[in-house]
Amino acid sequence: MQSKLTTTAAAHTLPDLAQAYNNWFTEYVQEVVPLDDFVANDFDNYEDIVQSYRDENSEYGFISGLPFNKSTYLYFYNKTMFDELGLEAPKTWDDLYTIGEKFMAEKELDSLGYDDRAGMIEALVKQAGSEYVTADGVQFDNEQGQAAVTMMTDLYNKGYARLAGDGEFFSTLLSNGLIAAYVGFSAGVSYITADGWELGVAPLPAGEKAAANMAGTNLIMFAKDENAQKAAWEYMKYLTSTEVTTKWAMETGYLPVRTSAFESEEYQAFMAENPAAAAAYEQADNFFASPTFDGSNDVRSVMDTKIEEIVINNTDKSTDNDVDAETALQQLVDAANEAIQ
Repeated sequence: MQSKLTTTAAAHTLPDLAQAYNNWFTEYVQEVVPLDDFVANDFDNYEDIVQSYRDENSEYGFISGLPFNKSTYLYFYNKTMFDELGLEAPKTWDDLYTIGEKFMAEKELDSLGYDDRAGMIEALVKQAGSEYVTADGVQFDNEQGQAAVTMMTDLYNKGYARLAGDGEFFSTLLSNGLIAAYVGFSAGVSYITADGWELGVAPLPAGEKAAANMAGTNLIMFAKDENAQKAAWEYMKYLTSTEVTTKWAMETGYLPVRTSAFESEEYQAFMAENPAAAAAYEQADNFFASPTFDGSNDVRSVMDTKIEEIVINNTDKSTDNDVDAETALQQLVDAANEAIQ
């Protein structure tokens, strides 16, 4: 979809309405229809939209979209195994060490994986108390960033965390008992098969502070014709209404975009039966969105690759290419800064 939107933007044939991440349209943001007047004159309660989603859609200095298919990182774990070892879901970074050591000692089993490595380091940096990356460059070349990178390298070097492997997903590994827990997006819970064991879901553990990645596309209007704009706006209002966002969330695993939907009797009853929804709601006040600027998408790609390279070098015992935490921080800082340039 990103590629198609870029192509149609160049050909001036953008659709009237599309789903898109903010960093997709940095090069053609002038094609986006500002929604400020629509919201001010014809929206029932904009403050009902979750605050972090409103913040994300204000990054360009105007209301660029409405939130739609939103999700957050959650900690998925084999509760049956945790109960057997007398463990609870982690609340802090220290708990991750305790859990990792226990599983390695008693089951020789990796206890953590991250579906999104770039998102992992961004969350750890935020949890350490630092900003991540902006258009001006890396912001975590500091003591807090070092704490985050040290945490990351420790988890992998000690054998507590692992990579998924080519073609593998952590939902599959957890389902098959090949890992004790992983961090992934809330919408991915439907891919976990808890056959003969109980699935546990918890908010992300906190460092110096709590912080949880929020992701998912927004509804973006590109229509130029006035009647097409009115029609697109009616559809956007419908998709973000309390009734529809509640139904959408319950049937897909994504999250409601309105506070009223979260607090509705229907969704409260749903959360009582669905631990992933409940855990997501529990950390809603700690959501953050990745910043958008020219090169932000490139930063995400290079960070993912660089982290994989560091982890592989450190865990491949046939080589002598170990990367210590200080060097790892510098490599990540350099890679991100280069991507921004």
